[in-house]
Amino acid sequence: MWKNPVVTAVVGILLGFFIGYLAGQGQRVALPGASAAVNPHAGVPGAPPLSGEAAKPPEGGRTAATANPRLLEQAHELEGLLAKDPKNYDHLVQMANTEYDLNDFIKAEDYYEKARAIRDDSPDVMTDLGVCYKETGNPQKALELFDRAADQHPEHWQSRYNAAVVRLFDLNDPAGAKREVEKLKQLKGTVPNIPDLAGLEGEIARRTK
Repeated sequence: MWKNPVVTAVVGILLGFFIGYLAGQGQRVALPGASAAVNPHAGVPGAPPLSGEAAKPPEGGRTAATANPRLLEQAHELEGLLAKDPKNYDHLVQMANTEYDLNDFIKAEDYYEKARAIRDDSPDVMTDLGVCYKETGNPQKALELFDRAADQHPEHWQSRYNAAVVRLFDLNDPAGAKREVEKLKQLKGTVPNIPDLAGLEGEIARRTK
């Protein structure tokens, strides 16, 4: 599951777009030996709850997460593994995911980028990294990563969804956000788990002059 970044600018039903967990996705924290194929984030930073209700607040964050001994233990374990094998792609991604869950997006960026230097074909990694850039004040870089992930993997709706949210809330581009939503609509029926788009469409309409 994904705890996606703390977005203070998003209100109402859209509050959960970057902080919600996507329902029904499995364990949030991958063990160090796990394959990258079971990346707990899997690039779903923008997904709201499938019910359409406001998302729960993140369980992590620098206050709550530091009280989570499992996350801190995992970070320690991964540091040891990476000290022995600093170019292990799976461990770099898992370390990035752990820092992400601790809401340390700067560290997460660093580990995701190191992983991308080894292999740059994962829409999940690109999308999670994009969220990190968004959270550290670089929405344009975030959008570039979301667009790249969506262009290379058209079925990866999460990256397209995040692109819509960044365009709307960070770049003040409701027309661009609307185009992203139209692309998401085209995926419905062929790609599973795309959430209800009504809340996002309503906010786009409200912001369109």
